[in-house]
Amino acid sequence: MARPRILILWNQVEEDVYAKMRGDDRRLEWNPEQLASEVETVAEELDMIADGLRSQGKDVVQVNIRDDVHAILRALEQHRPDAVMNLVDFYGDDPAAEAHIPALLELLGVPYTGARPAALARCQNKHRAKALFAQDGLPTSPYVVVGARPGEERMPADHDLRFPVIVKPALEDASVGIDLGAVVRDPAALDRRIAATLARHPRMPVIVEEYIDGRELHCAILGNDPGEPLPLFEMEFFDREGPDGKSLPKIITFHAKWDPTSRDFYAMDSRCPAKDVAPELVAKIQDIALRAYQVMGARDYARVDLRVDNATGQPYILEVNPNPDLGDGGAFMQCAAASGRTFASTLDEIVEMALARAASAKVRHARDPMLDDYVARHPADERGADRVADKRRGAGKG
Repeated sequence: MARPRILILWNQVEEDVYAKMRGDDRRLEWNPEQLASEVETVAEELDMIADGLRSQGKDVVQVNIRDDVHAILRALEQHRPDAVMNLVDFYGDDPAAEAHIPALLELLGVPYTGARPAALARCQNKHRAKALFAQDGLPTSPYVVVGARPGEERMPADHDLRFPVIVKPALEDASVGIDLGAVVRDPAALDRRIAATLARHPRMPVIVEEYIDGRELHCAILGNDPGEPLPLFEMEFFDREGPDGKSLPKIITFHAKWDPTSRDFYAMDSRCPAKDVAPELVAKIQDIALRAYQVMGARDYARVDLRVDNATGQPYILEVNPNPDLGDGGAFMQCAAASGRTFASTLDEIVEMALARAASAKVRHARDPMLDDYVARHPADERGADRVADKRRGAGKG
């Protein structure tokens, strides 16, 4: 029997910043005794994923689409995959465009892993997601949307949110737009932060929500109908003070997630499974996470981020992350390992879900008249890479 052929699609336009750091004597400005941590490049992470699938009996091909939709079509035509592993988590400079990649695959009849277009779009929109949580009776912190319509760029005077609050771009993910100044404690600071966030992200509103002071726990979900909640992952924050002597907020900033030269990057650690969580609270969080996974229409795998209020013990959903990072050592894979799975076997489970859908739907071997006609009419566009060569966009998602 032929080995199933899996096409891994990913997207990176510019040179990986982590590759640029290799070999540099990058002393941390705030701690000259320490070098910046060496972080795997996106290409290295993809190689590990491909090798993991090969160890499970899959024939694997990787293609970096480089912000070029023609590259997807050429890859499908050339490799005729049994399924696509969709690891494209951005396209161009529009956050909403991520959902267009699986939409294209669906139109072509190509089975793929992970969330469908509507689920990606729902999860990308923070305030719509929170409205769906509330509608289903799921706990999420109170919030206000600002800037959704022209002329509404200020916080309404009659809002009833309690300070502190956190301000986020409403249509971004991966901690984009979040730094330590995102948590504000008074109306004047809130007005300034809203104005600054709208200026930096002019194509989207901002969401202002009550800041939950407490433990941050993530629950990975694997599978469908209904899906399996995995052991909990905890993000642990170290106590830090700002220049004014006040405690800094314990949040995952953009620099904490992506910048190994930043002080934020070293201000937190992780543990999986989370320690000293009462069994009844674990069960409650896993139930909430699974319901959120279903409400958002996630598929195959996702990670649900929550905070547990120190004062009340109530868990609150922060967001659902469809198609989270599958790198070995990332939060999702730590949860999988804690459940007794290996890195390779977890990847294989995810791919097998797409292959099972292909078999049940009797999808042809990734050959579709629409695709054949398109490729015949649109030869390889050599200018595709040139058009995006100077884009300043990174790859990867938390």
